[in-house]
Amino acid sequence: MTTSVGPGPARSLNARVGAVALAASAFLTLLLTHVSASLAPLRLLALAGSAFAAWCFCDEMGMRKPLNRAGFVLFVIAVGVKVERILGGDAGQAGRHDLLFAAFLLLALLFWSVAFLHRQRSLKVAGAVGVLATLLPIAALLLGHLVVGFGAFLGVKALLAAGEGATLTDASFVTLVQRLFGLWAYAAAWFLWRGKLAQN
Repeated sequence: MTTSVGPGPARSLNARVGAVALAASAFLTLLLTHVSASLAPLRLLALAGSAFAAWCFCDEMGMRKPLNRAGFVLFVIAVGVKVERILGGDAGQAGRHDLLFAAFLLLALLFWSVAFLHRQRSLKVAGAVGVLATLLPIAALLLGHLVVGFGAFLGVKALLAAGEGATLTDASFVTLVQRLFGLWAYAAAWFLWRGKLAQN
């Protein structure tokens, strides 16, 4: 009689490579939120790594599933908008680019967090935290349009004004969203590395 003493769920090469890419891009993203210099090549590298890692992540979660696919599409749009912003498009459009980037990235994280809720217990907990963490900024964006002064403490007011053509004076909301993505990506990388995201 043989007893299996394996380390846990089997990890595919895709999961291992995706976990490393996701952790590395999360680290670079978080690091760059503390730097005001342009550093366009590093920012583009972080985005490319994030896009590759998101593809690996969605493959493991099941790209055929609607929540994962929707999250991936929204993430790709966010990356495209951010690339255009980094490459220095029209300065008057910078606020609109930042607003779109933040909104689409938050929605992608929301969809992926909801997808976690359909998995085993440890992923459900992470999914619930992710949903709560993304809903507050999304609500601030939505209510910032309707209620005067709402979301000012997050920098939403400045971002919404910049989205209407004003000069962006406070990028703290975009920084918050990027840091939220970085932390979420660390958690997702851990689950990928542990082999917990394989399709069920």
